[in-house]
Amino acid sequence: MNAYAWMDDALCAQTDPDAFHPDGPGHGYRAAAKVCDACPVRTDCEMFAERLEGAGSHADRHGMWAGAVPRTRARRAETTAKDQRDALILRLHDRGGMSPEEIATAADCDKRTVYRVTAAHRDQAAA
Repeated sequence: MNAYAWMDDALCAQTDPDAFHPDGPGHGYRAAAKVCDACPVRTDCEMFAERLEGAGSHADRHGMWAGAVPRTRARRAETTAKDQRDALILRLHDRGGMSPEEIATAADCDKRTVYRVTAAHRDQAAA
């Protein structure tokens, strides 16, 4: 099966593409949102947009995908990346044998972030 076969069922492919890429102020996503709300392949579209855009910033995202505007998708990506980083920090910390500096290097963050994440986890476990 073709990885893009789901696109054949996408309602946006059957409508005006300009609705999903409005130009200028006053040209919102209202019409596109209605199409996305009824689309049977919205989940596939969301996963595709995540793969396509990766961890790019708001400026790297264009148009509406799966009912989400660029700013919303950028926030989701930031949250997901942060959650993944925090999970890595906790795994490395719980495994033991690494200093906070080494964990920070492995997680591509600073050691203050390592301390913050491990302290928050310790506080949640105590509660």
